[in-house]
Amino acid sequence: MELFLSAVIIFILRVADQSLGTMRSLLVAKNKPYYAALVGLIESAIWIVAVAQVIKDVNDPILIASYAIGFASGTIFGSYIESVLGVGNIVVRVFSSVNDPNIAKALRKHGFAVTVINAEGRDGPVRIYWCIVSRRKLKTVLQIIREINPNAFVTTDLANPISLKK
Repeated sequence: MELFLSAVIIFILRVADQSLGTMRSLLVAKNKPYYAALVGLIESAIWIVAVAQVIKDVNDPILIASYAIGFASGTIFGSYIESVLGVGNIVVRVFSSVNDPNIAKALRKHGFAVTVINAEGRDGPVRIYWCIVSRRKLKTVLQIIREINPNAFVTTDLANPISLKK
């Protein structure tokens, strides 16, 4: 029973520490160093406790397996948490024919800022709509676009804003 309890504790600790590690990496990539440092502080403390549990009986394959499975599960769980939190911004680019309905009007009506660029595509004149939104609002923006022009071509990228005021 003690071995089972140790394995469960190690698994839970690894899920927690690896989830935090995944989030820390994403926060660093999104230029949020202070949040990343705080998460890293908690992550490292949990990691030390988890490793100490494994080292108590390093030859036990059950403890090693619970450590490894917790690591893998924590990676998945951390990615899920980060997607729910939606930290950061995303660039949405919409390409559509000038003959299609104007997407900018609909997005602006819902409070989104949009830049429109008139361009030339393979089949003639097109409009390129640029919109930077928080990741939490991406589904809303895509739904608006889908309602106005379901045939539009949409691309997204992470936005890494840089302040020039410093």
